[in-house]
Formats: sequence, structure tokens, C-alpha cells
Amino acid sequence: MSQFIIAAMLVSSICMNVNAEDFDIKNYGHFTKMVHMKDTEGVVNLKQLISPVNSYAVGAIQQGLGEITIINSKVWLDYGSDGVGNALNLIPSEEQAVLLVTSQVKVWESAVIHHALSKEYLFKAIIEKARESGINVEKPFPFQLEGNFNKLLIHVINGKNSKFNGHGGNSKLYNQIKEERENQVATIVGFYSAHNQGVYTHKGESWHMHAVIKGENIGAHVDGISTNKNITLKLPVQN
Repeated sequence: MSQFIIAAMLVSSICMNVNAEDFDIKNYGHFTKMVHMKDTEGVVNLKQLISPVNSYAVGAIQQGLGEITIINSKVWLDYGSDGVGNALNLIPSEEQAVLLVTSQVKVWESAVIHHALSKEYLFKAIIEKARESGINVEKPFPFQLEGNFNKLLIHVINGKNSKFNGHGGNSKLYNQIKEERENQVATIVGFYSAHNQGVYTHKGESWHMHAVIKGENIGAHVDGISTNKNITLKLPVQN
């Protein structure tokens, strides 16, 4: 029996019967165009955009200076100039995002994924649970994960990479400070992009996730993930 089948069998719901459509998802900037054009200018003012309640977002700070993570309007601006962590928990009045995806969610349903899962099977379990809950998985949707993660590969960007020679090369547009965490308690906020890869996700990918590690004030991009048992999955409920 595959991990995915086991996961589907061992997900227990706390709230059911979701009627979902679009969750007011909006995106600003375009990842693929940003890379091709080497355009790192800000495209939207963060302070004017993020509402005081029910906002969720992930993205990158103008000039690639760091990562943007918003969970229920709480802010983690993790600037790579001082490494991973020590995030700023408020938005400077003039700060802008070069890339951002946002959603307004008032109510979430929760389910427990009882089985430890690799990244591949975790994504399959999220899609399956979203489909069971009435979410149209042909459209983008936000989600959260909470608990102890077997492994997290995270990074925070730190400005433009002088070695970047264009899309397709080995170098990234932005410098990255990377860390690998094991058995790490964290909250993940993410967005699934069904048929819109390369806009607010990396090219060829359907997922954009950030991890918040509250004890170290970290808000970092997630590159790799696997779970331990009993991770909580949260999916949005549309009013």
C-alpha cells in the first residue's frame, strides 16, 4: 500500500463540508519574467496591501533583499543581510514586494495527517483532502501546515547574485542563505497553483511555501519538506 493511500486513510477531519471557489487570491509580479528580465524592482507597496485581519501571503522583498511571510496579518520580513531569522514583524511604510501572492481567509477547516510523509506524498495528500473538502483543485488555493517536521530545507534571499548570467544557468538570480532543519516545529503557509506555474511559483513548480519558526523569528522559503506523524493541515472555508 502506497504512502499516499495510507495518508488518505489516516487523515481525520475536524470540520467538513467546505464550499470553496477562489479565496480572493491575488498575485503581484511574475517570477519567470523577473528572472528573464533581471528586474528586481518592487511592484506593490506592502503596507497599503496587507489588511489588518485575515491576510495570508508569501513573496520576496524588493531587490531580493529577503522573504515575505504573512499569517493572519502577522508579519515576518526576513532580510537576508543578517542571516536566517531575526525577522522584522512590522512593515516599513515604503517597503515593496518584487513578488507576492495573497489571500483573504476568515475561516479554516483543520484535519490531521496521521502518517509521516515525504514531500511528494504530502502534496498528494493535500490535493486529495482539498478535493474531498469541496475545493476546486483546478484553481489556486492557500493552505497551512502545523506541527513537527521531519526535515525542512529553507532559504532566505540576500540581494542580487552578481554571478547570475540569465535563466538556465547554474546560478540563481538572488543570493540564498540556506539551512536544513530536522524535527523542527513550524507553521507553513503555502499556495497551490494548479495551472499557473512560473507566476508566483518557481518555473515548473505548483507550490510556493514559507515556514515560520516562531522561537527564532524566522520566515523563510521552503525548498524541501517531509513530515513526522500528526501534522495539522488547514484548508480555507469560503463564506
